[in-house]
Amino acid sequence: MSASLRLRLIVTTLALVGAIWLAATAVAWYETRHEAEEILDAHLAQAATLLAAFVGKEADEIDEHLPAHRYLRKVTFQVWEKGRKLAVHSANAPDRRLSDEDEGYADTEIDGKRWRVFSLWSSDRHYLVQVGETREARSDISAELAKHLLLPLAVALPLLALALALAIGRGLAPLSQLAEDIGRRDAARLDPIEAPNAPQELKPLLDRLNQLFGRLGKSLEQERRFTADAAHELRTPLAAMRTHAQVAMGAANVAERDAALSHVIEATDRATHLLEQLLTLARLDANAASSVFAEVDLRQIAAAAIAVAAPAALAKEMELALEDGPAVPIRGEAALLGVLLRNLIDNAVRYSPPTAGVSVTVATQADGRAFLEVCDQGPGIPAAERARVLDRFYRVAGSNETGSGLGLSIATRIAELHGARLELADGPTGNGLCARVVFSEPVNG
Repeated sequence: MSASLRLRLIVTTLALVGAIWLAATAVAWYETRHEAEEILDAHLAQAATLLAAFVGKEADEIDEHLPAHRYLRKVTFQVWEKGRKLAVHSANAPDRRLSDEDEGYADTEIDGKRWRVFSLWSSDRHYLVQVGETREARSDISAELAKHLLLPLAVALPLLALALALAIGRGLAPLSQLAEDIGRRDAARLDPIEAPNAPQELKPLLDRLNQLFGRLGKSLEQERRFTADAAHELRTPLAAMRTHAQVAMGAANVAERDAALSHVIEATDRATHLLEQLLTLARLDANAASSVFAEVDLRQIAAAAIAVAAPAALAKEMELALEDGPAVPIRGEAALLGVLLRNLIDNAVRYSPPTAGVSVTVATQADGRAFLEVCDQGPGIPAAERARVLDRFYRVAGSNETGSGLGLSIATRIAELHGARLELADGPTGNGLCARVVFSEPVNG
């Protein structure tokens, strides 16, 4: 289980603060210890100088006048007459010389104890003064300094954790409130979330959520409309099938029964075609982002679509031709492009009068983009209605041809999936209709 955001922020902040504080403490302790060594060495030298000034006068009474201090028993001194005879020393001084050196600093070890010693001759060089301090005392001082440096950290971290918990909790309150608001929403409520007092960091999240709600609302509305329209469109051929079947059952003779059964077959074919179109449209909506494109030959796909439509064109004694030209390679999904072409050619054949011609052109524009065009000699579509006929189930008023009103809608959707656009225009001679699909990507190679 993942930790809460609040806990992660607190732990991360405390870890960073602790690590930085420890690093700073280590550096400060190192620097402080170095400076303390310098100061303590200076004190040794200063004490030796003062002792050198006193010797020869009241040397025997020096120890009696030393002030009381918690480190006094760890700091010692010796005064050697001519460097060989011990004249005076502090109570904690050993009987042997603290250092064999006669001048300056030295590190020595006496009876298992390590000392830091400073030696100095009196002005008449009669007395040798040696002042020493145990390394243990210096280590105690360093430890005391480190304790004082680390103690604030030990006290501050719990206080900082509490302050962070309160501050982060208050800072995350809008997020908790947002979660509660979303949790209280009904499944059908997809209106935008209004949070005018939300922090700036939440604005992108709110914007994305509102965009998602908008897309979901649009998708649900489309599905509701699609379901209602599909039910309405299917009701007509199903009702026709039932009616003609009833007529066939009550037919008085074979000819009347055969005519009724022929109408049943026609209604069945119409319902089958409508269902196929509906399934194609549903598949396009569901798999819009999952199509895997490959290089295909647009001319070859057009030739296959023409072969499928050829029987219907021959039945109307129409000429269905593919204009000559080279192969036109594009990236796309061959099956979907075949559906697009078959819908455009089917519309052209269906709405063109007998003996008319339908031409299919696959070529490349001057800018290198591929296009396909299907032109017929039918009644055409008024310019005012060309945008409407691309909608689902819309059919031009007064049309006597059967259809579902989905052909151009499916073609438009497939074109969009391929980054193309479907354009409707008048035929070359001003009559009929030309459906032109222009692809956005230049032709390969």
